[in-house]
Amino acid sequence: MKKVFYFILLVGLILGMVGCNNNDDKKDDKAKDEKTEQTENKGGATEGENDSDEKETPEQALPDLAEQKTVEMMLEGMPEDKVVKLYQHKELGFSTYVPDDMIVESNPEIFNVYANFGGTKNKDATLKITGQTEEVVTKDLQDNGFTLGKVETKAVDFADKEFSLNKEGMIGHVAFFKHGADDYAIYYYFPEDYAEGFGPRSDIIIKEIVWHDDQS
Repeated sequence: MKKVFYFILLVGLILGMVGCNNNDDKKDDKAKDEKTEQTENKGGATEGENDSDEKETPEQALPDLAEQKTVEMMLEGMPEDKVVKLYQHKELGFSTYVPDDMIVESNPEIFNVYANFGGTKNKDATLKITGQTEEVVTKDLQDNGFTLGKVETKAVDFADKEFSLNKEGMIGHVAFFKHGADDYAIYYYFPEDYAEGFGPRSDIIIKEIVWHDDQS
């Protein structure tokens, strides 16, 4: 009888130990699953958490302007009708009209206009509008052989500073100003024999500027 009793007791102990091990294994597995889930979520964005970071700032609405129109231009002291075309520069935030015998070749930093009189493009006869600083523009002009001189009469009404651009055989002007909190510059230069035609066309481009943020 004692042997039977000890045998039953031994079987009971073995079954008890197996049950404990199974419970421990289940607890360990559960703990591992919880730990893995926490690790995967740690530092991860919840749904919609980064939506605000991914949203882009809405573009400034463009003004509703005609694609082209006819304006009066003073040429050699006489009024003349001139067809001008609309150009809109989103990065610099303005629109303007350019005479149809000029070429616009812009990039995000500079609005470039070149003379194309008689179908002949001349990069030495150019007007530029840029958001670059006074220091950058001045250095660029000096690197191109221009010196800056004082002016008695302003050519650009809204300018804070204006200078003449001097180079042999060339005529030029540069105006620095702010729109809102941003720095801008308008400058143009051209050969002396372009004076009668390029000057009046530059006046049109400058006078026709419409700032996009003024339209809201």
